[in-house]
Amino acid sequence: MNNDQLLEITTEIGWRLLQSGAEIYRVEESIRRMLEAYGFPEAEVFSIPSCIIVTINDETGHALTRLKRVRGSSLDFDRIDRLNNLCRHVCSETPKLEQIRQSLDAIMGKKDYSFWTRMFFTASISASFTLFYGGAFHDSFVSFFIGILLFLLMTMLDRFHTNSFFQNIFGSALVAGLSLLTTQLGWTIHYDKMIIGTLMNLVPGIAITNVMRDILGGDLIAGIIKLVESLMVAAGIALGAGMALSTLRYLFLTV
Repeated sequence: MNNDQLLEITTEIGWRLLQSGAEIYRVEESIRRMLEAYGFPEAEVFSIPSCIIVTINDETGHALTRLKRVRGSSLDFDRIDRLNNLCRHVCSETPKLEQIRQSLDAIMGKKDYSFWTRMFFTASISASFTLFYGGAFHDSFVSFFIGILLFLLMTMLDRFHTNSFFQNIFGSALVAGLSLLTTQLGWTIHYDKMIIGTLMNLVPGIAITNVMRDILGGDLIAGIIKLVESLMVAAGIALGAGMALSTLRYLFLTV
């Protein structure tokens, strides 16, 4: 077996897990167990949200190391589940590396939800949470269309590789501005419920949960990094909504 190829494929599986939003302990344990199954019980794995480093010692004692940089991640539970199943299969069956590569390529080649499906559910989340937080039915109805505009804006910004901090500023400003504007026009009643409901699409709930799991699991560096990322998202949401509300209120008072 080629040790370089084994190290490369196991590191890539961990890298794909991290890109899909998996916890740090899951990434490190998955890589460590796969390498142990192929005869490397002393493998060292270090991971943070932006980087993975894996080292093994071959039969001659020579150290082989792989480093993979993670430049962005998004939550995909289905992909995490598929990659977990692949890791379990590798540990129990120790297949040939070519078979692992084929399985990994099949997982990464699966089709994501379509553009229209993602847009519909983004709008549905906006409408549902508006009702949940006490908004009226027509507040929810308008929130549905604001959710569509939010999705289109975030998609456009993502295509231009805009920093996530600025994406949240622009997205929350759009939501807050349109919610207040529709209330001033008499189309809706509770613009605050509309803002809260629609902004739930941007709130990093899973990321905050993973922060606590990483910290309690002893991965303090990873936990602190994710905590800072979550605070940056929250700051962007607050900044964008605050600027939009302050600007529109000033305009309405002066008109």
